[in-house]
Amino acid sequence: MGADVLGRRAVLALLATLAACGDPASRARSRIDTAWHRADLDALLQRWLAHAPLPGGGFQTQFNRAWQPLPRGELELTAQARLVYAFAAGHELTRDARYLDAARRGADFLVERFVDPVHGGFFHAVAPDGSPRADIKRAYGHAFALLALGQVWRQGRDVRHRDAALKAWGAVRTGFFDARGGLVNECGRDFKPMAGARTQNPVMHMFEALLALGEATGDAGVLAGARRLGDFVCYQLLQGQADGGARIPEWYDEAWQPLPTQAAGGYIDLGHQFEWAHLLTTGAAVSPVYAQVAERVLAYALAAGYDDNDGGCGRRAFPDGARTDMGKGWWQQAECLHALLVTAGASGRNDLWRRYEQTLALVRDQLADAAQGGWRAAEALPCKTGRCTDEQPDPYHMVSLHHAALRLAGATAQAG
Repeated sequence: MGADVLGRRAVLALLATLAACGDPASRARSRIDTAWHRADLDALLQRWLAHAPLPGGGFQTQFNRAWQPLPRGELELTAQARLVYAFAAGHELTRDARYLDAARRGADFLVERFVDPVHGGFFHAVAPDGSPRADIKRAYGHAFALLALGQVWRQGRDVRHRDAALKAWGAVRTGFFDARGGLVNECGRDFKPMAGARTQNPVMHMFEALLALGEATGDAGVLAGARRLGDFVCYQLLQGQADGGARIPEWYDEAWQPLPTQAAGGYIDLGHQFEWAHLLTTGAAVSPVYAQVAERVLAYALAAGYDDNDGGCGRRAFPDGARTDMGKGWWQQAECLHALLVTAGASGRNDLWRRYEQTLALVRDQLADAAQGGWRAAEALPCKTGRCTDEQPDPYHMVSLHHAALRLAGATAQAG
């Protein structure tokens, strides 16, 4: 081979390398450990598929580490919907038809058994035979029902699931929003609001659900709802810090004033700060402001709760300066890892990729359980301290993490 050809190849290789260095998307494809994300997803969902489906259409959602079912007296909306979402997302990533079949059956069960035929919306819980067990309405559960139905519609294209999701969004819009623009935590069956403190958690997951449902359906009203909630958080709940970071407290009174001290019940959930960072980054298509807010929230989360020695994040910081709780719970590590890869993919920042790799090593070493095909239910790592419980955490946080990683890396399966 001539020297001129070798020279041209060397130049082309150098140009390709330089282009990848300047292209966040190319860098994401090279830095994300797609093999691990796919293997962990498969190990997780194969076990849930083998053990969770019930004859009547719902899911058994509680197991010990050995996948032995734990007693259940009712089927709760959030847990059912999170499994529907997990199976539907699993189908998108693998094209395994078994996952889509399970997701469709679960979605049908949601629509047939959880939907209130009188007042709309979803019951909080039903008996194993599908009869209503708890007819209150919870915003948190409705968020996951919307997320699940939107994902099943996206994969299965059954208009019943799309229509049920949009109808439920109508019930949320009229039933859960309060005068200040946030969400009431609980309502009676007729959507009469129940008195009580407010929390950002259902707001966050409703924002997540509406982003996904809007992407799946293109419905302008759904996307407007996502913008409404995102603006509420960014302009009313966000607390700027002196160093330029910003945080979103967890609990509020009924007027959405944050609880001021640890003794009063006030805290900042660090896992939720990382969760907001990746959701607001994703939500930049709805409002460009959200990407800027995401950077500030991530900066706070890293400064307040990231372990730069061993990777991963703590659980809680406190508004009155009390010592941060640096216990490393399982789901917080999933959200920390999720935020690092999404924000690194959007920005190309090497410091975020370094932390992604560091936290991934922590997760692989201490949380992912190759023998059982799930994650260890750690309240605070390491498990040798006795703070891991004998149960299988539900797969929502892990599947959401893998979904983001594989989509960002361009490693989703192609339809046959």
